[in-house]
Amino acid sequence: MSKNLYIVRHAKAEQSFSKKDFDRILLDKGIERAQRVSYQLALQMQADSATLCISSSAIRAYQTAEIFIKAIKYPQIALIKEDQLYEATYLDILKLINQVPPHIHTLFIFGHNPGLSDFIEYVSNESVPLSTSQVVQLVLDEGFDFNSLTSNTATLLNTLV
Repeated sequence: MSKNLYIVRHAKAEQSFSKKDFDRILLDKGIERAQRVSYQLALQMQADSATLCISSSAIRAYQTAEIFIKAIKYPQIALIKEDQLYEATYLDILKLINQVPPHIHTLFIFGHNPGLSDFIEYVSNESVPLSTSQVVQLVLDEGFDFNSLTSNTATLLNTLV
């Protein structure tokens, strides 16, 4: 069975100069777009016991993850908050993904640019400047698990905007 990796950039968030970047919340239009995209995704897949969802602990990314996991029927209690995904480089993201156990077949990463776009280009050799709420589906090449993912070992299969 092939491994699917969904990369999701957080939804549109407030521009706030009065609070820390980490604490920015989603705008109404960001919530609406995330709901629309997540429902498109839910028509294509649903979470199962071999699904894992990991989100940046930044508020806007975690709020986005909550919207998506509701649509794909992933239990909120199982959503992992990962501080390392905030301001992560593509190599930070890769190191995190390389720790995912082999029984996981579907992995979601909710985070931020430029790290996410750089990561997609590194593993798939496809340049995708992610917009807010955008989803990129990557499929790992035959014979690769998440722990062996590296440069040019995934194929960009689909994008949802």
